[in-house]
Amino acid sequence: MKLIVISDLHGNLAHVDALHGACAGADALVICGDFTTFGDQARIQSVADAVRVEGLPCYFVTGNCDAMPLDGALEGCQNLHGRVVEFGDWLFAGISGSLPCPSPTPGEFKESVYTRLLANVKEACGARADRLVLVVHQPPYGTAADLVPVGDHVGCHALRAFIDEVQPACCLTGHIHEAASRSRVGRTVVLNPGPFAWGNFATLEL
Repeated sequence: MKLIVISDLHGNLAHVDALHGACAGADALVICGDFTTFGDQARIQSVADAVRVEGLPCYFVTGNCDAMPLDGALEGCQNLHGRVVEFGDWLFAGISGSLPCPSPTPGEFKESVYTRLLANVKEACGARADRLVLVVHQPPYGTAADLVPVGDHVGCHALRAFIDEVQPACCLTGHIHEAASRSRVGRTVVLNPGPFAWGNFATLEL
């Protein structure tokens, strides 16, 4: 399965043509949140319409800067927040938002919320966790994906504990713009493509 992964669009659509070219031959487009900077659902939908490719499955979570309900629907895309869905031989699950930020943003949660949601994901996956594609906006703690320029890790401890224990196939994330990276935690690929607003996107083949 070939995935195209983007995150942190923040309303910037300058690189859509390059993205659509990369989507040729892909099996799905995955969006890891922050479609906008404090945009409402109508604005988020317009950004989603611009980046998605007709006929190509599109999965998403919202970011901490997206002002829409967690279970809100976007036409043409599948909201993964709090859900486990099947896609071929794979499972997709997601968590929107982020941990609290230095300045308040619309979609923020405490570690305890991640712990609860991830427990539900683990139960739903059962013995198929090795086929899980975990889509989150907030990166897991202590990885290349959550490292800020001053050298601190700012990721989610609950996500890291889940990955250490469950070992999903991959964790697709964003949020930390300067931490574009592809690394591993055990057998789990942790991928932060970097901001699409800067022209970044990633290809991942499972």
